[in-house]
Amino acid sequence: MDELLSIKGLSVAAGGVTLFSGLDLRLATGEMVAVCGPSGSGKTSMLRAVAGLSDPAEGTVLLRGSTPGETGWPEYRRSVLFMDQRPVLLQGTVRTNLSLPFTYAVNRERAFPEEEAAALLETFGVSSARMDQEARSLSQGQQQRVCLVRAFLVRPEVLLLDEPTSALDQDAISSVETILVEETRKRGLSALVVTHDKAQAERLCDRILNLSDYGASGEGR
Repeated sequence: MDELLSIKGLSVAAGGVTLFSGLDLRLATGEMVAVCGPSGSGKTSMLRAVAGLSDPAEGTVLLRGSTPGETGWPEYRRSVLFMDQRPVLLQGTVRTNLSLPFTYAVNRERAFPEEEAAALLETFGVSSARMDQEARSLSQGQQQRVCLVRAFLVRPEVLLLDEPTSALDQDAISSVETILVEETRKRGLSALVVTHDKAQAERLCDRILNLSDYGASGEGR
């Protein structure tokens, strides 16, 4: 497999405290890697730094050998897509939220794929009849599924998933895990998956990275 994402010497600090340092990681095309560690070890901060949503203290991130600046930030953020553990939906219908990324310049060459969106909603256990429902009126678990559908519709190369099943009840976790892996594999995507659950990491991913091995301080997030 070819190297898709390369993280070199990454260090992240918060409030003057180093969360971890010297992180090196190579993510191959189609590979899923879990990021584990105790609360406060910097798992979310690591994803946000890789996504370009916050600045690392040190280190570089390369997508296919190019920095985000060389790739262009809009294209980089479309290709390396961060999904928060809390569902992030705007006011408006499910359709409005799913179609919004296709109004951005970086995605305008593609029309909103409504049939694909409806099919993915059904796959993730949300009736496509809810497309015209106010998105924020859905349950937390349904909102999280809608966010996963939106992420797949954008067709990134790398998914950065922060506790992707955290909003789901226990009965739903297993089915969503299965769908998440199947859709990621089917589409040839790579993923970094933050989880506090080692068993989940083993179920979802090809290998596990433990941030405690990189000098996590145990403070901050």
